[in-house]
Order: sequence, then C-alpha cells, then structure tokens
Amino acid sequence: MLITPSRICALTRYGTRSLMLALVVGGAMPLSPTLRAATALHAQIPFDGEVRQLVTFRFLPGRSGDAMQLYAEQAVPLYQAGSAMRSFRGLREVESPIPLDLVVVSSFAGMAGMDDSNAELSGLAAESGTSIGAIYGAIGALSSSHDDQFVAMLPPLGSGDPTAARLVALVWYQTLAGEQEQFERSLKDVVEWEAENGVRASTGRFLISEGWTHLRFLGFESLADYQSYWESVSGAGPHGYLDGLTAQRREVILAPVPELTVR
Repeated sequence: MLITPSRICALTRYGTRSLMLALVVGGAMPLSPTLRAATALHAQIPFDGEVRQLVTFRFLPGRSGDAMQLYAEQAVPLYQAGSAMRSFRGLREVESPIPLDLVVVSSFAGMAGMDDSNAELSGLAAESGTSIGAIYGAIGALSSSHDDQFVAMLPPLGSGDPTAARLVALVWYQTLAGEQEQFERSLKDVVEWEAENGVRASTGRFLISEGWTHLRFLGFESLADYQSYWESVSGAGPHGYLDGLTAQRREVILAPVPELTVR
C-alpha cells in the first residue's frame, strides 16, 4: 500500500513518546521502545535522489473537520515517530481553479525510501494497537476523492524552502512533446532570476501524473507578491522562453498548516 497521508487541524506538537501514543490509541496500550519522539524541524529543501508524493484531497461536505482531526490525532504521531519519511507538509487551499481541500506532501529518499517508510509505519501502528490501513480507511470514508502524484525532485532547479513562506503556489507544467530537456535547461535561467529576486522555489519532474511533466513550488508572503511575481516574470526573457516550451500550465495557491509539519 502506498502512503496516502492526509491530516490537519489543531495538533499540539508532543515531545514525549507517551503523549504521542496517547493520541494514537487513547493511552490504552503500553509504550513501544521503537516509538521515537519528533526531533528537529528541517527545511523542505530538495536533496539528491528525493521523491515526493503529493496527495490531493477533497472531503465530503461538512466532513473536512472530522477528516483533518482524524489525521492529526492518528497519523501525524506515527510520522513523527518514524524516520524513513524525510519530511511531511500539509497545505490547505487558499485559491484554486480545481476542487481541493488539502494537499499533503511526503518526502522520501527515492521510491526505496517510500517502501521503507511504509514498512516502518506499519510496524509502529501495529505496536500501537492500530494499523495504517485502518487509519487511511477511516479518512477515505470522509473523502469524496483523492489523487496521488509522484515527483522526482531536481535540487539545482530551485532556491530556498518555499514551504517556509506564508503561501505556497504549486504550478504544474506540461511541456511540448520532446521539449522536456530544453525546458529544464531554460528553467536554470529562471531559477537564477528567482534567486536574485528573493523568490523561494523548487522543481520536480513527474514520475506518475495525469500528463503533467514538471511541478514547481513557489513561496510568497502574500497574494500581492504572487501577482507581482507573474507580472515580473512575464516580461523576463528566460520565463518567456519557458512559456514557448509549455503546452499547458495549472496553478493553485495554498497555505502551510503548521500542525501538519513534520521535520
């Protein structure tokens, strides 16, 4: 089973194993020696070999709060206790042309790291008297839809940590046939311009998606900054050339959920 995380809403970051376990099983089970408390928080900056899984959720009417609470109380403590999942971010919808409530982003050291995380989480859940399947099944019952996408991150094509900003824009690109390599070469000039202008960005190449080829994360402090960015890059030579290699583009604006930040 591939990891399909999703969780949100008020979760205090617990620093002891007993409190994390109490969230998972209501304090009814003894502590497992392999449950580990969350350690230091790290920026979500791409690293060599990184693969990210994005799961986009739309919840049933009136059930968003229930679904988010369930994730916060039952899944997040397991992510904190494990180590194979390198980082995790939850992003709620701010402005979007497509229906969505929540996007969750999990980071792994390749697909092998995802396998390791699946096994680790299954063991941690079993030791706590529950199962990953039961947790995700309960969330699925509160969701009207979700989809999974997988992205191989490209560390040179970015600068800083976009998810540390108040707003995060996700931008999907579908390049013209045969133009993926040229798109990435041209993107280097765009990334240089972004770094010079203080725009936090990262880029990934899709492994599994519905026809999209690249995904970009862009960090902004306000909607006005987001508008200014596109007004600026539309007149910049490098980005104009990028547009000429693109068949279509899709953008959504999200906001990080602090309670859904792991490492």
